Amino acid sequence: MLSPAESTPPISSEHTWRRRIFHLAAALLVPAAALILGYKPAFYLAAVGAAALAAVECVRLLVPAVNRRVVLWVGPLMKPRERRSPTAASHLAIASLLVLFLFGTPIATLALVFVALGDPVAGIVGTRYGRLRVRLVGSRPGSKSVEGTLAFFAVSLAAAAVLWAAGAHDMLWIAAVGAATAALVEFTPIPLEDNFTVPLASAFVMWLLWVT
Repeated sequence: MLSPAESTPPISSEHTWRRRIFHLAAALLVPAAALILGYKPAFYLAAVGAAALAAVECVRLLVPAVNRRVVLWVGPLMKPRERRSPTAASHLAIASLLVLFLFGTPIATLALVFVALGDPVAGIVGTRYGRLRVRLVGSRPGSKSVEGTLAFFAVSLAAAAVLWAAGAHDMLWIAAVGAATAALVEFTPIPLEDNFTVPLASAFVMWLLWVT
């Protein structure tokens, strides 16, 4: 039997907006540090963040009393399933560290900006305006919309263009392919957390195109 702190109350729109704002801020933290401070400070920030969140996740999932306390503190930022499993924030922190370590500043910055902006925009557009929904094998009924995916791609492409104009990278067409990859991975019902698969997949595709 679940305790009151671990129960799953209806998710209000206010809580949804809190999660989206938190997601945006958390996902932009590492790329902003990389652009402003450089690679090393951003890498150290990503490493500390990933290690801290991984430690908290291990403790709270192994110790029910700790989990109840964490849910009580940050429950409004959590999805119902995250109360008993690793959070999207932890997946994002690990992905941020990996893409920065494996692919360097320009590619990691783009990949993380894609998931930071594209994911919440896709959710907003899909929820409010999504009419064309494609049921893929393994997906939940009505979980993704074509309109949301197109919005993901559009805002990611716009962000890539802004970063290109600001001199943050010199591979606009590659960034466009990366934005499309991120949107398609977010749309596809891969049985892994989007905050992990989207930046890694888009970064890998951009890296392949950049080095060939």
